[in-house]
Amino acid sequence: MRISLNWLQELVDITLSADELAHTLTMAGFEVEDIEDRRTWADGVVIGEIVEAAPHPNANKLQVCQVNVGAEEPLNIVCGASNARQGIRVPVAVVGTYLSQIDLKIKPAKLRGVKSYGMICSLSELGLEKESAGIHIFTQEDLTLGADVRPLLGLDDVILDLTSTANRADALSLVGIAREVAALTGATLKLPNLEPFSPPGQNGKVVV
Repeated sequence: MRISLNWLQELVDITLSADELAHTLTMAGFEVEDIEDRRTWADGVVIGEIVEAAPHPNANKLQVCQVNVGAEEPLNIVCGASNARQGIRVPVAVVGTYLSQIDLKIKPAKLRGVKSYGMICSLSELGLEKESAGIHIFTQEDLTLGADVRPLLGLDDVILDLTSTANRADALSLVGIAREVAALTGATLKLPNLEPFSPPGQNGKVVV
C-alpha cells in the first residue's frame, strides 16, 4: 500500500520526517518496503514563460526560446519539443538543477552553435510519465514566474510503500494508518466530519 505523507498529515497532526515515520511504523510491525521522496525529482525546476520562440539557425527541429523565469533577464534555451511556442508557461530546469529521474545535471551548453542555459521539461523528464509527446504546458491561472513547480505537480510529497500483517485489516486504508500513527505517537487525529448516510427509501411491495 502506498501512503502519501501529505495526505496522512491532513488526517493526523504529525511533524515526523518520512524516515522517522517509517521507523515508527516498522517498530509497530509494518514493513516499509520503500520511501519515494518525490521532492528530489524536480528540485530546482521553476515556472517559466516562453516569451519568444524562433527557429534555430542551424537545425530544423530545434527552436531558440527566450524564457522568463522571474529573473532580470530571460534565459536563452534551445528546445527540441514540437509544442514549444510563445506565450505558454512551462517547467524550466535552470542551470545547476539535477533531474534525478533521468540522471541529468543541467549545465550551460551550446547546441548546434547556440548557447543554452537550462532545459524546458516534459513530465517524463520529471518522473511523472513513461513517455511524453512534448514539454509540459501549465494551464493553471495566476502562476508566479520563477516559483517552484513541485506543488503544482504533486512533487512536494513523500510516498511510503508499506505492507501490514494479515491480522491488521484495520490498517489497509489511509484512515487506518492515520489511526495507527495517532496511537503510536500521541498525535491528534483529524478525521473529516461526514454526514451520516441514509439509504433511499423503498416504496411498494416485493412479490416473490
